[in-house]
Amino acid sequence: MVIARRIVGRQQILGERLTTIVSLRPREVFPALLFAALLISGGCGQTAKPVVAPSNGQVQTYFGGPFLVQGSPVTQPAATAFDHLARQIAVSGTIISNSTHSSVQVPVNLINGTFTSADTGFLAITENYATTSSGVPSAQNPSLTGAWAVEIPGAGALANLLSVYTQSTPQVISAAPTAMAENTACPNSNTPPQFLYVSVPYASQIADLVDYGIVAISSQGSTVTFAAQPFLVGAKPQATSTVSGACSQTVFGELTAYPQNTFGTSGPLPELISIGSGGLLVSNFDPGLGGVGAFGGGTGVLGVAQPTSPTSLASVVAAQYNGFIFSPSNPLKQSNGYDITVLASAFGNHTGTSQTCSALQASLAANNGQGENVPVLPSPNTIYGGEFLIASPSGNVNDPTGANGSENCDVAIDLGTEDPSSNGLFPRATVFIGSNFPPFSVSNPWMCATGGVCAVSFPAAAVVGQVQGAYVIFVSASGTSTPQAQLPDGSGFLLPQPVGIYLFQKM
Repeated sequence: MVIARRIVGRQQILGERLTTIVSLRPREVFPALLFAALLISGGCGQTAKPVVAPSNGQVQTYFGGPFLVQGSPVTQPAATAFDHLARQIAVSGTIISNSTHSSVQVPVNLINGTFTSADTGFLAITENYATTSSGVPSAQNPSLTGAWAVEIPGAGALANLLSVYTQSTPQVISAAPTAMAENTACPNSNTPPQFLYVSVPYASQIADLVDYGIVAISSQGSTVTFAAQPFLVGAKPQATSTVSGACSQTVFGELTAYPQNTFGTSGPLPELISIGSGGLLVSNFDPGLGGVGAFGGGTGVLGVAQPTSPTSLASVVAAQYNGFIFSPSNPLKQSNGYDITVLASAFGNHTGTSQTCSALQASLAANNGQGENVPVLPSPNTIYGGEFLIASPSGNVNDPTGANGSENCDVAIDLGTEDPSSNGLFPRATVFIGSNFPPFSVSNPWMCATGGVCAVSFPAAAVVGQVQGAYVIFVSASGTSTPQAQLPDGSGFLLPQPVGIYLFQKM
């Protein structure tokens, strides 16, 4: 997979941060805020296009942002609205000007644009107003293309939005991954529902604290209590924790803040958690602030309601999925002509015997038994797929809405077996990466420590649930595993690999 360096310290986005503002009722101001016409100059005669007012009954609003990516302000906490009648998308947040949070501005539109549905099941997004690396949104003329999303309407979405990195020549378009969950109601249950969750990779974290877990969420009035049992991949359970936050109406929707009474204060941003009634959970936590948060891991998490019965593995493996592979802080990020921090991906369109998967299977077989590279081959409980990568005159492009129609086959997710005491939990999963995975292929092959072109596998955990009849799969590989392969930059380093895979069933 994409080799990531562990960098000590906190990622910052050039001093710009996003925070919440309280005392605004989202049902009154949120749609108007998101879809207001923003006629702001984008340079030499360029202005943002007016945005049509929202269509009643057709607007789905979500909260998201558990991913932290340097140079991408929209990966911070934000609210997103999809207007399915007008085919418009808008992302709203609030920008503050310094790390002390003393200068708070009114909510602003970070992104707005339009979207269309592609045959692959992805939404192709065009941004006519986007956020730059300085944190200042600006009009885009011509509009930015290449952003995309997959959505379970009313429940949540996975997306790769775009930021313009203006502090380089030429300007660079950066990936801004986000996962979102419904944000329209606070939890209201005395019988604690259980959620399965995975922590998202954070490149600057020196060691994993938590890879996945189970959490019971109960509520009484505005108080929301999280009783979490976290785990590390391949290790014993970590210490349990029980903490409480408070849910209230905010400009980002109805969210829970942990610790309590931290919404809108001048101190560090709280952990913001959206618990959708449809069964998705998103928690945004900034690891740079220290602490471990409500889920014990010290990073953001994605979760899905735990199934009430054992999973039908045959049905899960037979389904098709869209989503993305996330691997932050890749040292070769921009040298390949495309941003490989987040790759639009799909799984389930191929099987292990497909001709498309022959290069993957051959490289896994060739590396099987060579130290820690590929100690075991994929089992029948494996889903095959990979990223969408096509060649263009300007270089390689990761485009799930293009004409190629199907993803490559260079990644496999072996779910393993379900935990007998926890429906939907697969604690012994494995991620396999073929030698044909870009950019470590062809001209820059990934070389094994023992010599020869390499394929590798990572220990992982996966959680599987259903949301509105669609399977949801979240995978967390162990960020502490060290694949026995060398970077194709001549360094010879053997480095840990943080990686996550997030998928919605294609319906």
